[in-house]
Amino acid sequence: MEFAPVASSRFCGICPITHASASTDSIERALGITPPKDGVVLKHLCNMGNKLHSHPLHQLLILPDFAKDPNAALAATVRIQKMRKIGQNIVDITGGEAIHAPNIRIGGMKTNISEAAKRKILESLKAYEPIMKENNEFLLKIFQASDVPEKLGVHNNELMATDLHYGNADLFEQEYFYRFSEVTPRSFYPKPEVGEEACGTAPLIGGKAVEGGPKARMTRFAGFGAKDCGKFDPKGAMAINIARVLEIPLTLQKATELATQLDTTKPTMTKPPEAGGDGQRLGVGPQEAPRGVNVHVAKVKEGKIAYYNCLVATTWNILTIGKACEGQHYKWAEHVVRAYDPCVSCSTHLIVVDEDGKLVAEDTI
Repeated sequence: MEFAPVASSRFCGICPITHASASTDSIERALGITPPKDGVVLKHLCNMGNKLHSHPLHQLLILPDFAKDPNAALAATVRIQKMRKIGQNIVDITGGEAIHAPNIRIGGMKTNISEAAKRKILESLKAYEPIMKENNEFLLKIFQASDVPEKLGVHNNELMATDLHYGNADLFEQEYFYRFSEVTPRSFYPKPEVGEEACGTAPLIGGKAVEGGPKARMTRFAGFGAKDCGKFDPKGAMAINIARVLEIPLTLQKATELATQLDTTKPTMTKPPEAGGDGQRLGVGPQEAPRGVNVHVAKVKEGKIAYYNCLVATTWNILTIGKACEGQHYKWAEHVVRAYDPCVSCSTHLIVVDEDGKLVAEDTI
């Protein structure tokens, strides 16, 4: 069972921390064990560091869509790289490595950090704030000045979120899991040929596609809405970009609270039973990944994985992304896709063909 978080953290190069955390959370619930308080705090702090890196990285990728002044774009790039470095450094310290963090274990975190490391994290979070404020102000300004259609990507799919920061398994089970179903793409998409080409499954809530991510979290837990979106529709794609900007200060605040709260002298690990698990108890570990809800589900029998399923953020969102692209000129489709920050290459490569199969447009972003 120890291999599951190691393997699943390799799913994605941007949010391996999310996958390792969701994996360990699901297995812990399957085993019925609880990590020590400071192990939970340290793991949460590690995830906040990941988000403080991932959100700015997405903003770097969408800069060409909005920043027309090359000097302003360069200045934003420098700010973003500074923010990313701080976020990754927090993950490096708390997780043991910034990419595939070996400190995240079933039962908590393998080792606590030193008091000196804690002070370093708090100092870096203070340094993060003024850079973030300047960058957020710049981004919100260029978003509103853009010529993106005000209702681009509007849809009425349900928003799914379990927590503003980390993830809430009890809430997910109470509000979503009992309505969950998973079907083949051919069963979901109207055209059979589309479903046959799709590689993933179609996870649904109440038989319908949902949207997770910053807009969903901010709408449910932080009062995000039309007042924050300026000229853009709060149900649209640009609202996601705006919500992502506004979520960063809240993540920074949470990271500071966690780092302050952490007792570096206390244990952070509950050793899991080597032959634990009855093979029947289902452990559900939802994680609020930067781009959506990442859900790992596990059963463990005598220390070995008996059942495992991953419903990653983009697996949920990709169904809604397709819907959100409908009804607009094709040149805006890539803007919709990029707003969701999906784990697919579709946001960087675009080919448009007409009904006769003739190439209309081709672009590499």
